[in-house]
Amino acid sequence: MTARDGATLLALPPSAIADRPVATLEDLETTLEPDAVWVLGPSREPQACARARRTFDAPAFHPPLETDGDGSLRRQVIGNGDLEIAVSAGIRSLRVNPNAVSSELDDPNSAFAALVCDDVTTTVRPTALETTLEGADTLASALPTGRVTTALTGSEPAGYEELWHLEAETGAVRAVDHDQIGGFEPLDENCVSVRVQGAGPVEGYNQRQSIASLTLTADGIERVETHKITNFGLEAVSGIGPKTAERLAERGVTTRAELLETPVQTLADLPNVGQTGARTMHQHANVLETGEPRRLTDESLPGENWHTPPLCIDIETDGLSPTIIWQVGVYDPATDEYRAFVERDAPSDPGSVLEAFCDWLLGVHPNRALLTWNGWRFDYRHLGAFIARHVPYYVDEWESIPKFDLYLWTVGNDNALLPGRTNKLETVSDALGYDGAGTGLDGAQTAAAYQRFMRTGDPLEWGRHEDYCEDDCRALWHVYERLLDAPQAESDSVSVSNGGDSSRTGTNDSRVDSTDRTSNPKPSSDANGGEQTGLSDF
Repeated sequence: MTARDGATLLALPPSAIADRPVATLEDLETTLEPDAVWVLGPSREPQACARARRTFDAPAFHPPLETDGDGSLRRQVIGNGDLEIAVSAGIRSLRVNPNAVSSELDDPNSAFAALVCDDVTTTVRPTALETTLEGADTLASALPTGRVTTALTGSEPAGYEELWHLEAETGAVRAVDHDQIGGFEPLDENCVSVRVQGAGPVEGYNQRQSIASLTLTADGIERVETHKITNFGLEAVSGIGPKTAERLAERGVTTRAELLETPVQTLADLPNVGQTGARTMHQHANVLETGEPRRLTDESLPGENWHTPPLCIDIETDGLSPTIIWQVGVYDPATDEYRAFVERDAPSDPGSVLEAFCDWLLGVHPNRALLTWNGWRFDYRHLGAFIARHVPYYVDEWESIPKFDLYLWTVGNDNALLPGRTNKLETVSDALGYDGAGTGLDGAQTAAAYQRFMRTGDPLEWGRHEDYCEDDCRALWHVYERLLDAPQAESDSVSVSNGGDSSRTGTNDSRVDSTDRTSNPKPSSDANGGEQTGLSDF
């Protein structure tokens, strides 16, 4: 790992540590491989800190315990030493000696990737229709001018990101930048610019389950991903929620390996489990442990028996309610060729990309089927609507093309078990050994980048964004091939949706109604179980 490659900082609320078995935390480390663990403050939580230090191989730190509030900053090395972050006890500590803090942060020999200050927060005042940055005057006096300082805080939810520009003398807010796609720039040389980046539990999630993983580079925070603690350990197994996990722990079963050693009948005798649920637990635990998918039925994969494999497609739009499909990517497994249709010149014209795509598809491959991941909820849905609106002369031909959805077949129709901790394509393909291009992008970033292009004309890193779309298409086929080779479960009667625990909160028993082809876009794991839709899932 180098500073250019980035490092992973795992942000854990104390409750996610104190309330979970050690086996869950060990599974968390094995799966996410953090380079450092940040036990969130701002309150002192010595037991949670001690548990994290004892459990994780990566260094764990807890700012309220490790800084004495005298205004000094503690250096925390991330990974192999190429990256460092500055850790503060909080706003009150910054106020003690702001000049010393500013000098240290501005020292070119320090090159801190971020400042951890757990009580940086915002307050919304509905009556005044404004949001204020608490402690802005202190931040203005303690942070260097003429540059952007990233402040990591557990007091804002993961995903919160705003660039606040403050008067250096008073802390008065000069501007707030809500769109930093394309770079983080200070307002001017006399301004203090602080990029407030949340790492705390996500609003709307169960506060005791939500955790965050942050990718740091020498330039700051590259990416923030949210998870839920129940995606790890024993509760990651379909049919096991908190109550069943407790009952298993009483019997000395706290890991998936121990679960697999427990007889099916013993599991079936637990409340609300039964024979089907017990078999499902064993099957899914085995899938998670081995990383090998398992087919639950003898149902053929979509297009499995066709003479030519389907074309894998993926689209990129400018948002959840798109005004343009600006990229259509198509991978042909038969020839190992990829083609991209991208609108680079006229973002106000949604028709040109669609026309070029349909010309190629209908002119070159009129008899091929299409394959997507959750396409009926997103790709097919929007392609159909946009084709009808902008190239209506192709509607009949488009509607006649056979369209398959691998997500629907696998998850929605209970035909297979997957080793991913969520059902997002990236997570599933990673778990199945797909070696991606490593673009560092997600759907939210591609959508936001194109929005900025539409407003300002500033070009995207076109190659990077095209690689991201191609990666999704190739990852889809990788998952398809792994499912083709997957062994079948012992009993065709095993179903993830049956025999579950009423306390179940994991994502692996998320369901999609096979008749619902016009609802929400691609799924992402939420921290209450099931699936939620977000920009990061395009």
